[in-house]
Amino acid sequence: MLLRVILAFCFLLIAILFVLFVINRRKLKEKTESEKSLNEFISGLGIVLEGEKLGIAIWIDDELVYINSILIEHANLAGIDIRNKKDLDELFSHPERYLVFYDMLTEIRKQREAKASDYSGVWRKEIGQKYFEIKYFRKHLNGKKYVVLTTKDVSNELSNLEVTILAELSEIFDEHFSKETINLYELGEAIKRILANYGLVDIFGIGILKPTGELYFPYFKYTDEDDRSGFVIKPEEKTLSRYIVDKGLKVHIRNSEKEPPLSDGYNFYYIRRFTTEVFTIYGVPVSFRGLTKGVILFEKQGEDQFSKPTLAIFDKIAHFISLALRFIEILDELNTERTKLFELSIKDYLTGAYSRRFLEQFLEKELSKCRRTNSKTTVAFLDVNEFKKINDTYGHVYGDEVLKTLVETIYKNIRMMDLVARYGGDEFVLVFPETTVENAELVMKRIVESLKEQNISISYGMLEISEFETIDDVYKEVDKRMYEMKKSKTSNT
Repeated sequence: MLLRVILAFCFLLIAILFVLFVINRRKLKEKTESEKSLNEFISGLGIVLEGEKLGIAIWIDDELVYINSILIEHANLAGIDIRNKKDLDELFSHPERYLVFYDMLTEIRKQREAKASDYSGVWRKEIGQKYFEIKYFRKHLNGKKYVVLTTKDVSNELSNLEVTILAELSEIFDEHFSKETINLYELGEAIKRILANYGLVDIFGIGILKPTGELYFPYFKYTDEDDRSGFVIKPEEKTLSRYIVDKGLKVHIRNSEKEPPLSDGYNFYYIRRFTTEVFTIYGVPVSFRGLTKGVILFEKQGEDQFSKPTLAIFDKIAHFISLALRFIEILDELNTERTKLFELSIKDYLTGAYSRRFLEQFLEKELSKCRRTNSKTTVAFLDVNEFKKINDTYGHVYGDEVLKTLVETIYKNIRMMDLVARYGGDEFVLVFPETTVENAELVMKRIVESLKEQNISISYGMLEISEFETIDDVYKEVDKRMYEMKKSKTSNT
C-alpha cells in the first residue's frame, strides 16, 4: 500500500515537472520569437541593436508598446519620464522650456505639422556630463504609424569631439577675419550654431566692455524666438557678468539656484531674471594687453551639465574670441589712423577746409556730372577783406584764428553735400552741387551775416561751372573774377 502511494507521488511529481518543462520551453520559445520579431521590425526601420548598449522605445499609433531600461535610465538623466504621455505632450507643446532638446523637438514638431509620412533625425547631446547620440524614426507601415526612439551613450567620443569642433570654428574665424570688419552678432550666431548642434550649450553670449563702463552684449541668445542680443548691463549693476569682468576670473556655476553668493555684493541671479529654471553656467573673461575687455558666457539648462572635455573646448573658444576682439581693436586703430592720414592728405591742416588738390578732383567730377545730367553746380570764390592788414596789425597767430573761425562759420551754414576748400592764403572756394547761382547767393548772404557777428568781412564772386569746358577754364575765371572783385571794390561787409 505504501509502495503504491510512493509510486503515485513519483508519477505526479514527474507529470508536474514535465508540464513545467513544457511551459518554460514555450515561454522561452515565445520570448525568442518575440525578440526575433522585434529585431526584424527594428532592422526593417534601418536600426541595428547593439546588445544592451542601445536604449530603445517604440510607439505604434502613439501608444508605447516597448521600452527598455537603458532608455528609461537615459531619459531620467534629463529629468523626463518618457513613459508618461502627458510629459511627452508637454515636451512638444513647449520646447522652449526644454532647451537641451529645443532643436530636436522643434524639428520633429515641424515635420509632424508638415504631415511628412516618414522622417528620421540624429542629434548629439551632452546630458549630465555624458554624451548621447539620439535617433528618431517615424514610419508608416500597413496603415499604422511607427515611431522609434533610440539613445546611445557615446561619452567616449567626447574627448575626440574637440578636434572636430575646433576645426569647424577655425573655418568660421578664417571667414570672419578675411573681412574688412567683423560682425560680432554674426560671429556669435555661427559659434552658437556649432555648439548647439553638438548639444554642448543652450545659451551663448558675448559681452564687450565699452569705454563708458557699460557691458554690452552684441550677442546673447536662448532660441531663435528669444534673442536678447543688444542688452546692456550698467556699471553699477553687480551681475555675474560684471563679476567676471571686474575680477578677471573664470566662474563655473554648477547649480544657479544653490550656488553660494558671489563675493563683494555681486549676484549671479540677476542674469537669471529671464527664467526660473536651474542652469549650469561657465563664464570666461576676455583679456588682452593685460586688461579684461569682456566676457563669454556658456549656459545650459540643468544641474552640473558641463564635463571637463567640454570646459576645455569652451576655454579654447574664449581664446579664439579674444583674438577676434583684439583683431577688431587693431582694425579700429588702423582705420582711425588711416582716416586721420586721409584727412591730412585732403584737408588743410590749419582750417579743416579741403585742400586745393581735393577741390580739383571734386570739381572734375561735378563738371562731368553737369554735362551728363544737365544739372547745375555753383561755385563761390571768397577772400577776407584786408587780411594782410589784419596780419600786420595783430600778428599771424591772430590771422590764423580768423581763418579758422571763417571756415567753422561756413560749415555751420552749408549742407553736408557742399564743399569748402582753401584755394590759397585767405582765398576759399565753396562748391554747391545741384544748386543755381540764385540759391547759392542766399546761402552766401547767410554766411556774410554770420561772419559779421565774428567781426569778419569777406568779398566773393559766383559762377556756375557747367558753362566751362575744363577745370583750367574755371581756374582762369577764378583769377579774373577775384581781380575784378578787388578792382571794382565790390564787397559785402
